[in-house]
Amino acid sequence: MKIEEINIEGKNVGFQNLSDDIFSLKPRKDIIQSVLDWQKNRMFKKTGHTKSRSEVKGSRRKIVQQKGSGGARHGNITAPIFVGGGVAHGPRHRGKSAFKKLNKKVKRLGLKHALSVKAKSKQLSIFNEPKISSLKTKHFKNLLKNLKSRSALFIYHKDVSKNLINSFKNIPNTKQLLDDGTNVYDLIKYDKILFTNESIKKIEGRLLK
Repeated sequence: MKIEEINIEGKNVGFQNLSDDIFSLKPRKDIIQSVLDWQKNRMFKKTGHTKSRSEVKGSRRKIVQQKGSGGARHGNITAPIFVGGGVAHGPRHRGKSAFKKLNKKVKRLGLKHALSVKAKSKQLSIFNEPKISSLKTKHFKNLLKNLKSRSALFIYHKDVSKNLINSFKNIPNTKQLLDDGTNVYDLIKYDKILFTNESIKKIEGRLLK
């Protein structure tokens, strides 16, 4: 699969041949959706917590005698049947996230299919790092304008220039991500995906193992 390489002006400066096993797969929406659901569930944490009858405030005195009143039998006012009493079978937050398990193979496959989707729709490019010492935010704004992109995800490698990252991070609807953190959710969310040369090689090598 040939992936275009662009410069800071958004112009094509060449192509790179990358593995068809990662960037030319026939996208399977069911796999991508499974990984997306898994990621979203990991972001969600259980916060609901209700008090049982032993935790609410109230007198523990028996309301009426057990027999002879002509009414129902009751204990104290903290019972769930009364207003202000405890909640029966309510949510009990214990600090656990509400996410289901997903096999590593499915996660890797989901990432491959997400990359294939972006590559086939020509929304994935390799960014040729400029040799400009005074790189500014306006350079990247012009880049996105030339690419006609509403949002962008910039995936960089560990040793990339800090000036490059700082120039990109203040632009609205953009995100910077280290290559180790490449995930399906962000790939699908953003309109344009920009990889540095080193980052895409690392991801390709990791997914081919």
